[in-house]
Amino acid sequence: MHLDTSEMILMISQRGYYSFILPLDKPPRVHFTKGAMEDESLFQVGESVEFWRVLLHLSVLAFCLVVFGKALHGLEHQFPPSDKHQHMIKKVYRELMTLGLISFGIKILDEIPGFVSESKSMLAFEVADLAIFFLTLALILQSTVISLLLRNQNDRAERAELITTQDLVNSANNSKNSELERPSFFGTLFCCGRSAKQRSIDKELIELRLLRRLFLRRFGLPQLFPFSKYLRHAQATQISDMIEVEPSMWVALLGVAWAICGVLKLLEILDTAIPERQELVEAFFMIAWILLVLHVMVLLYLRSCVHYLLRTATDHDKNTLSSDLNTIGEEETKARQNEDADKALEIMSSIQEQHEEFEYQRRNISEKQIDGVAPDSPKIDIRFFSYKAWHVAVILLLVLNGFLITLFVQCVLYDLEEIYENFGTLAVVLVSLPLALNTCVLQRHIFYDFVIVSST
Repeated sequence: MHLDTSEMILMISQRGYYSFILPLDKPPRVHFTKGAMEDESLFQVGESVEFWRVLLHLSVLAFCLVVFGKALHGLEHQFPPSDKHQHMIKKVYRELMTLGLISFGIKILDEIPGFVSESKSMLAFEVADLAIFFLTLALILQSTVISLLLRNQNDRAERAELITTQDLVNSANNSKNSELERPSFFGTLFCCGRSAKQRSIDKELIELRLLRRLFLRRFGLPQLFPFSKYLRHAQATQISDMIEVEPSMWVALLGVAWAICGVLKLLEILDTAIPERQELVEAFFMIAWILLVLHVMVLLYLRSCVHYLLRTATDHDKNTLSSDLNTIGEEETKARQNEDADKALEIMSSIQEQHEEFEYQRRNISEKQIDGVAPDSPKIDIRFFSYKAWHVAVILLLVLNGFLITLFVQCVLYDLEEIYENFGTLAVVLVSLPLALNTCVLQRHIFYDFVIVSST
């Protein structure tokens, strides 16, 4: 074996799980690599490996399995007990089981006599298999983050439906009056964050009340219709769709991956002195920031669609907002006096059946237009909006973000120390920032606005 003058390589574990690379001027690194014991078998316990050693590791794995199962069970209780969330959890387990079967197939291939498991092709295959596993975990992580971030917002919306519109207006006015009556600069300094958050919540609830009225008028629904629960159900449907990657998504995903490969070739032509792993980090950096810009553009467009719906709900006149809210309050009072609850529930049950039929036909008969809009409802014509196209666009953004998270784990994470030493903390932050913003900030708002626009 040829050793470079600046490094000593020590191979440990003959079945091949770790190799330590010990530079003379840097701390040791641990890399995943293949071993050298090609004649050993996983199905010859007692000869290839001692039985007690297997039991020792089996005990550790059993403990980890129990802890992981308890964690998953606790996570399941964090979701509302609905069919959509249970369906989403089943999808997660199905994807993980598929990946486990692929890993089992790789171990079976290792047992075939004459099979070369040390080749670069086999290593690339194992890396690709690990990439699919990380992609699945990234999609699960994103869906979980979106669900948890939307949970408080949905709970506020459901509680707000229990109070009248006039109470919402009074709450907003009280927030404004308390801000005007604040006497001192220090009181303003310490309370501005709380008051700004309260104003934002009041504005959000008033907008949701306007959208609720537009939705009820558009589909001819009674005032007792639970609009917030309907939105929660629609959000769960969209989130469950993002876990399972459709064939069309794989085509787009592989297209982006090959585009990154093209960027690597371009960087190699422009500067042949740059190592390949550094070129990969630079390509990842560019693609990650481009994806962040796409997230912002989609969010701005969907927000403009929500503003259009709000203008439609207020008859395209912001000055009539107060009168519109008073009208909504009068309609609610009249409904509480005259609306029969049993009749309203019967109407909502029929509407749910129609909605389920509409969802089925929209998935299977794309040519047929079924909207269920009431004849005298306000006309809504949003430019450049198509449910099918924007549904694909939103899911594609999330899948691409999950793919970049996978690339970050496999291609960039082990280089962060070197990036920090060469370029400082700012470079490390700039490499990681786009994915964090997409996952923790932008995707929640994109999902929320898309569900409102597509449902109305």
